[in-house]
Amino acid sequence: MRITYVTESTELWGGIYVVFQHLELLSKIGHDAFLTTTGSKPDWHPLKVPVCHVPCLDSDSIPSADIIVATYWSTVRPVVESGKGIPVHLCQGYEGDFKELQSQKSDIDRAYSYNVPKLTVSQHLDGFLRNRFNAETHYIGQAIDKDVFYPAQVQQNEITNRPFSILVVGPFQADFKNIAAALTGIKLVKKRLKAAVRLIRVSQFPLSDEERKIVEPDVYHLHVPHQEMGEIYREADLFVSMSKEAEGFGLPAVEAMACGVPTILSRISSYEGFDETADYSLFVEGLDPESLAQAIVMMFKNRALRKKIAHRGQIVSDKFSEENLIDRLNGCFKSILRRHKPRGIQKARL
Repeated sequence: MRITYVTESTELWGGIYVVFQHLELLSKIGHDAFLTTTGSKPDWHPLKVPVCHVPCLDSDSIPSADIIVATYWSTVRPVVESGKGIPVHLCQGYEGDFKELQSQKSDIDRAYSYNVPKLTVSQHLDGFLRNRFNAETHYIGQAIDKDVFYPAQVQQNEITNRPFSILVVGPFQADFKNIAAALTGIKLVKKRLKAAVRLIRVSQFPLSDEERKIVEPDVYHLHVPHQEMGEIYREADLFVSMSKEAEGFGLPAVEAMACGVPTILSRISSYEGFDETADYSLFVEGLDPESLAQAIVMMFKNRALRKKIAHRGQIVSDKFSEENLIDRLNGCFKSILRRHKPRGIQKARL
C-alpha cells in the first residue's frame, strides 16, 4: 500500500512525533510510506522514511497515494479536495476545544464534518467523534518506544542525599496542558515540605516571565529530542500533569509510567481511559492546585505508595506497545481500502 501522511510542519511536537512513528512502523512492515509536508527536514528526529517537500498544500502539490492521511484540522480540506487517494483524518485531539483556536471553531467543525474515516488515539475521542459528527472512526491507540522509555536500574527514590524531583512536561503556553495549575501546586509543596524539592520542566519554548513568576524551575530542558526524553523521566521521583479535558491522549504520562515513575494526573477522560482499574496513578481535580499539593505531599511521605503506583503504571504502559499499534493501524488501513474508493470531493455536512 502507498500511504502518505500530510503535515504543515515538522517542528518538535508530540503529535508530529506520532506521525513519524506511524510512517516508520508502516514502512517497516512493507508499505510504501512517506511524509508529505510544507515543513523543513526535522532536526530533532532522524526520520527513516522518504519526505516529499511541497510548496503548499493544494490539489496540484499533494502526491497520489492509496491512502492520504490528514494530520491536523487544517490539512483535512486540501487532502479531501486533492482527490489523489482515499482521504483519512488522524485525530490526536479535537482542536475545537482548544482555547487558542476558538476564533476558528466553525472552520474546525467543518473539517471534522467531512465524511472521511477518522483514526483516533484514545477511546474517548472515538466516542466523541461518533456522537458529535456521526463519524466513521477507527481506534488505533498510541505506542511508546521501549528502547527509549524503560525503568532506571536504581530508582531515584532509593538514592540518598538528593532532592525529591518532580517532572512537568509541556508548553506553558498551551492552555489545555494547564501547566500553571501544576506549577502552583508544586509551589505550595515547596513551601510546606522541609525537605528539598526539585522542579524539572520540559518545554518546546523558552522559559517565560509568566511561568517564572509562579515558580522558578530548578532545571529547564528546552527543545529536547524525543530519543533523549527517557533519561529525563528517569531523573524524576514523580511525574505530574494537570491537563484539561481537551487533552487528546497525554503521551508523556505513559512514557513516565514506562520509565518506572509514579504519576499524579488530572481526572480527565484520556488519563482515566488508560486502564479500567484506576490504580495506576493518583488522580486529582485539574483545576485545584491545592488537591495536587496534598497528593504530592502524600506521595513524598509514602514510599510504599510510590512503589505501588509505579509498578501498576509500568503494567499499564505495556499495553501501549508498537506491536499493538501497528496491528491496529495496518488493520484499519486494510479495512478502509476495502470499504472506500476515491470518490473526489467528500462534501462537508455543515
